[in-house]
Amino acid sequence: MKKWLLIPVCALCALSLSAAEMKIAVIDMGRVFQEYTKTKVNEAKLKKQAEIFKDYSTRLSDQLKKLQAEFKDLRDASQNMAYTAAERENRRLNAADKYAQVTAKEKELRDYNREKQAELRSEYEKMRDGILKDIERVVSAKCVTEGYMLVIDKSGKTLNNIPTVVYHNPALDITTPVIKTLNTGFNGKEEKEKKAQ
Repeated sequence: MKKWLLIPVCALCALSLSAAEMKIAVIDMGRVFQEYTKTKVNEAKLKKQAEIFKDYSTRLSDQLKKLQAEFKDLRDASQNMAYTAAERENRRLNAADKYAQVTAKEKELRDYNREKQAELRSEYEKMRDGILKDIERVVSAKCVTEGYMLVIDKSGKTLNNIPTVVYHNPALDITTPVIKTLNTGFNGKEEKEKKAQ
């Protein structure tokens, strides 16, 4: 009976010994993502594009308000007893035409906003995916050259809003070197673009 108990204890000791030999690192992916120069550049581009979309949306909205005011004036005039019946009928027909323009402009504004929001969301996801691939390449290269078997993201929280990594030795944190590597490769591109302008 004692031999049977000894086998699981030995297996547990061997497992803990191999885990102790395994080289582990931690990284703050949130910080890496935010401090990567490419993230800042792409977010600025997206913000500029969003402002262009917003400006056009505002112009459409202003056009809609103007059409709504014109419709209201024509509708009110079509009910004004100071005009002859023929004039009121003419204004009623004009009000009906104007109302059709109002509904068409409302649809145009709604469709434009929906389309551009989807476009921005798609662009953001593409940008995010590209940046994550850059980060993964740098982390993978660091793991290969420095022998890390596992890298844990410490930026996340559990469902109970508790950090996923409760404690780690600061020597295990590869966040800063990864950011430096990413930005070193990117800053050269920025300098070339500045010189070209």
